[in-house]
Amino acid sequence: MKATFKMSDLGLLHYYLCLEVSQTEAGITSCQSSYAAKVMETASLTGSNPSTMPMEPRLKLNKVSSAPAVDPSMYRSVVGSLRYLVNTRPDLAYSVGFISRFMENPTTEHLVAMKRVLRYVAGTLHFDCY
Repeated sequence: MKATFKMSDLGLLHYYLCLEVSQTEAGITSCQSSYAAKVMETASLTGSNPSTMPMEPRLKLNKVSSAPAVDPSMYRSVVGSLRYLVNTRPDLAYSVGFISRFMENPTTEHLVAMKRVLRYVAGTLHFDCY
């Protein structure tokens, strides 16, 4: 490709679009720990108590709820950030997909479920994808 196009070699990839990449003899790992920390800061949950599970077992939530409504733009923003975090954290896929169902009209019940996922992220901040 260098013969056809004018280009320069920047070396091994280390950081790209909030994706931290480590290339060693043992293999390639990727993580988004700094991005996850930013998401925690955005949600004002820095220093919160970590959770051992991303979601309560058998959690049932409905789109129509009598609980008070919350700011939908904040909820959508944080859930969107969590959806991007799923790229390197497949352990979050089900719980983030579940809370994504309620982005149209989020209530405090949905916010509690989202905060539970964020508390799990806080406890597993440095998980890598191999």
